[in-house]
Amino acid sequence: LQNCDLAQQSIVHIVQSPQKNSQNKDEREDNCAEGILKALEREPESLTRVDLSSSILPSLSAGLAVILDTTKTSISLPSEKSGAASYNSFYVFCKNFCQAVKPGKLRVRCSVCKQGTLTLARGPSCWDDVLIPNRIRGVCQSQRCNGNIAEFYFKCGAHPTTDSETSVALNLVTTNSRCITCITCTDIRSPVLVFQCVHRHVICLDCFHLYCVTMLNDRQFIHDPELGYSLPCVAGCPDSLIKELHHFRILGEEQYNRYQRYGAEECVLQMGGVLCPTPGCGAGLLPEPGVRKIVCEPGNGIGCGFVFCRECKEEYHEGECSSLLSTQGAMAQKGYVVDEHAAMQARWEEASRETIKKTTKPCPSCNIPVEKNGGCMHMKCPRPQCRFEWCWNCGLEWNRTCMGDHWFD
Repeated sequence: LQNCDLAQQSIVHIVQSPQKNSQNKDEREDNCAEGILKALEREPESLTRVDLSSSILPSLSAGLAVILDTTKTSISLPSEKSGAASYNSFYVFCKNFCQAVKPGKLRVRCSVCKQGTLTLARGPSCWDDVLIPNRIRGVCQSQRCNGNIAEFYFKCGAHPTTDSETSVALNLVTTNSRCITCITCTDIRSPVLVFQCVHRHVICLDCFHLYCVTMLNDRQFIHDPELGYSLPCVAGCPDSLIKELHHFRILGEEQYNRYQRYGAEECVLQMGGVLCPTPGCGAGLLPEPGVRKIVCEPGNGIGCGFVFCRECKEEYHEGECSSLLSTQGAMAQKGYVVDEHAAMQARWEEASRETIKKTTKPCPSCNIPVEKNGGCMHMKCPRPQCRFEWCWNCGLEWNRTCMGDHWFD
């Protein structure tokens, strides 16, 4: 294993292919020994690229278990050291080690025994296949395990991880493979965040950070009863609230803590409560409806004892609030301005329509044209004499690296 490109603390699962029935036991043993010798002679450069061919897997399978096929020669693949660029469709926020957005590795295991010995009935072709449980089935190859449900998870690809270490997938962040300009700065940056609006507007991560901080300063985040404290597309598109709130980890620890505090405060306000106006306090209070005199009761190290008016948030007084009239004209909300032309250029789906004309690529083995009509990158040559399995994105034989980095787009 010393010459294989396995990361530290990797687990290798060897699944023996079923032997064909034979009347001669000695013949079976000789064939098995011969196969082992051939495998040793090959000495593969990469265990992550051991054959996952249709001669072992079912025709609709895209298994993740490492299966040694000693009866079929495979097309040699360039190793990682050859300088081939790595393409990442998946990004995570590494909370424990990196404290930053990093390329992620998609992994799958049996939902019962939690081992990576599951042969899938089909590969994932979209985020729903990965994020929604029980969408994809398979067959677990572990002994004494009858598991048939795939469980997907992500790991940080920037450092070695243990079995228990997982990271949250940022499904809106992706490599800018279509060279779309940022909706704010109009630069072509990568990675980018693609909003879930109709036009799939694109924003670079630096501008997304600025957008979030600006809206946070102006208290313009939206409190959704189901999603929580979130933001819509920067262009103001309808039905575009960010559903996975871990994307706001991009703010950094200090601003993210502020985001969480504001979210909790907004929840109190939505419930009909008020916030103590004393600087440094901000305690959430839930007084009875119609009560004007609010007391920030000290207790449990939270309240400060300040007594204030519910209407104007000033020190409590009798009569009308004088400060409300002078401040009504100063409450205009500040918006985050986006140039209309930049918004037209920063559409992810516009580039997608252009690529529809380029949906055919030659098979790397026999050069017959192969058409892609789905999101999965796992291709199989339709020519019966070939049946070569390869990656649409990088053109290499389908391998574990492709599964981890860009199984779907």
